[in-house]
Amino acid sequence: MLQFLTIDLWQVIEKIALSCLITLGWSLMFTLPRRYIVHCIMVTAVGFGLKLLMAAMGIHLAVATFFGAMSGSFLGVYFSQRYGLPPKALIVPSLICMMPGIAAYKAMVSMVQIGYFGFSLELFLLMMRHFFDAIFIISALVLGLSIPGILFYRRKPIV
Repeated sequence: MLQFLTIDLWQVIEKIALSCLITLGWSLMFTLPRRYIVHCIMVTAVGFGLKLLMAAMGIHLAVATFFGAMSGSFLGVYFSQRYGLPPKALIVPSLICMMPGIAAYKAMVSMVQIGYFGFSLELFLLMMRHFFDAIFIISALVLGLSIPGILFYRRKPIV
């Protein structure tokens, strides 16, 4: 049976709710007007929810992050055009919760362990694995955020 069908629905709802809470905090930190916050939370729920479901289906985290960020960014561009909101002020706080904090933290811990215990090939490979995971996830996030802007806000045609 498919792996994503065994996901606990309450865990998914809990993770999406916590990511929306992160979005609320970043929206307040960016001092967004109140009318933007509901749209930011909706963008977060769609983008992070898609990323979470794709990762649960076994898709690589960088690919899931790319499609989650891209869907959230498309929804943010839609809201910005429909309600006259600035797109970056709506999209950026919404998708900050997708940053690869755990992978970057593990890479830094491995680097500190190399400095403390001395060089070993196992620690170096572990550090590089977590480092490249973080870099690929950040790159996927940046690409996913920029594609709708490239498509909708170009001054010259693509072709």
